Amino acid sequence: MMPRKKRKIILIVSIISIVAMIAMTLIFLYITTDSFKSSRTLFSKYLGQNVENWGAMQSENKQSEYEELLEQSKYTTNTEVTVNYTENVGTDLENTENVINELKLEIKGQTDNSKEYNYQDIHLLKNDEKLSELEYIQSGEVKGIRFPELFSQYLVASKDDVKEILQKTGQEEQETSKLWQKIDFNGFPFLTPTEQQTIKNKYINLINRNLSKDNFSKQKNQTIQMDGKAINVNAYTLTLTKEQMNSIYLKILEEMKQDEIILKKIDDLQIWLEPYQMEAEMNLREEFIQKIDSLMSDITRNNIGQEQAKITVYENYHTTVRTVIQNPEYEITIDLLSLSEENYVQFSYQDEKNKKKQVVTYKKTGRQTSIDFEKTEKEQTKKYQLVNNQKVNGNQCEKNKTFLYEDDSNKVEASIKQEINIVDIAGEDVIQKEENFINLSELEEEQLQTILEQAKAKISEETTKVTNHVKKEEVLQVLKVVGLVKENQNFENTGITETEKKRFNSKFEILQGENLENKVILNLIDAIKSNLVDIEVVSGTELKLKLDRLRNNEEVVTNLTTFMEESKNQKYNAKVEYDETTGLVSSIVLTKVVDEKKR
Repeated sequence: MMPRKKRKIILIVSIISIVAMIAMTLIFLYITTDSFKSSRTLFSKYLGQNVENWGAMQSENKQSEYEELLEQSKYTTNTEVTVNYTENVGTDLENTENVINELKLEIKGQTDNSKEYNYQDIHLLKNDEKLSELEYIQSGEVKGIRFPELFSQYLVASKDDVKEILQKTGQEEQETSKLWQKIDFNGFPFLTPTEQQTIKNKYINLINRNLSKDNFSKQKNQTIQMDGKAINVNAYTLTLTKEQMNSIYLKILEEMKQDEIILKKIDDLQIWLEPYQMEAEMNLREEFIQKIDSLMSDITRNNIGQEQAKITVYENYHTTVRTVIQNPEYEITIDLLSLSEENYVQFSYQDEKNKKKQVVTYKKTGRQTSIDFEKTEKEQTKKYQLVNNQKVNGNQCEKNKTFLYEDDSNKVEASIKQEINIVDIAGEDVIQKEENFINLSELEEEQLQTILEQAKAKISEETTKVTNHVKKEEVLQVLKVVGLVKENQNFENTGITETEKKRFNSKFEILQGENLENKVILNLIDAIKSNLVDIEVVSGTELKLKLDRLRNNEEVVTNLTTFMEESKNQKYNAKVEYDETTGLVSSIVLTKVVDEKKR
């Protein structure tokens, strides 16, 4: 018989082992399931999981295997762009007679990324009849264009010289080459897993510090509809008064203003966007902080009321699929659903009082992605849809992109169809032979000016030929319908875009002022010398400095500088005048300050 002491030891060991096993089981259940966890803990867990879900979605934006193959291969492309516009949809007055429906853009390309070679032959057709043709070429650091019907040679320049050439000739940088740049999402400043975790912990902890357990509740075994599918969920809700919720909003926003991870990502985004930006430069960090300050001001002004507000998170098999923010003024819903071969994201905002609703939906299934945007305001609904579909078969690929716009009476459909073929030889580099091009980088300034003036005149001829076949008003009507052009926007034939017009005008508008001393006027002359073409003596106290966007007159600049240097004690008021037709600054008026004491 076993001694009592040994039996006691075995019994103790057995009890300890059983307790340890139970404890381990409970710990495992606590970690891997939601058993025994409070509503507060589970709400925090699934609200924070939104950050992780966004991170998982980010990985889906990486290049496909075929796109990676193109980076290392030679290939040809055939692209066709068409637009169809219908007005008065669904009525007896339904009409498709618009010149834009008769136009088609055909682009044939040859690319060899390993040699930085890219050739594009662009045809504009009307009812299959060619209206215009433009060739674009890049070979290494050299880029160029040619209108075959106008020039026998390409006009080329080194990439680094383009800006300097345009400045010499008094022109703004057109930046058309950016249209050909491929967007590289591999360099996009996504949040890293560590950053995602840090952000999640920071803001969940911030929320928890300002709440009690009485604010939380849960509902089990619920069913919701997402993307046409019935999803079984558990719901965890945080209930607050309007003032409580706004107080937390303000704390979160204040933290975001100084969150180094977020601010660093915004700075990185600014750098990433630089090669692609077509608009005037802006400081994204400053814009972000200003937007937060504005939002905080709005919240503070309206932070009155004891109405209830709710935040509810819905989880399916321990994964957050929906987050709903319900406020007396509005409701926001965020859906994130990731299934096999499919991702679905939807953001909706609804304001019943003002009858406003906005819904943005992103969906990816296999090689097809779609983005839908629907906006309802004052019972008028506008819908936008962008679909990108890709079919790969060995070395061949078909890319079809469609854009659809619909409102109560209009419909616009745009289609881009592209065929890509990986080949052994992409094409002959036509600018390897000197007789095929004129290198603008190597010309003297006078020669450069002459060549570009000739090119401008011939391009103007080509533009006139196209506009004789295309009714500008009909094209603008379509652009206004989809919101790409404002109703009151002036589009006279200035040869520049609205963005470039603003940039040109801003150079002179900033020079305006009163009681400007002589040294300031000399600095003004230096700033406008690339565009100063003439001086008009309006009166004994007023001079009008006439400007031109594309040229200058050095003799006029010299004479004006000499005159101002001899009038050292004279002060002037300066203001700009605009051309009524083009909207461009056409002159700067200098008015002598006759008697400063009387002002």
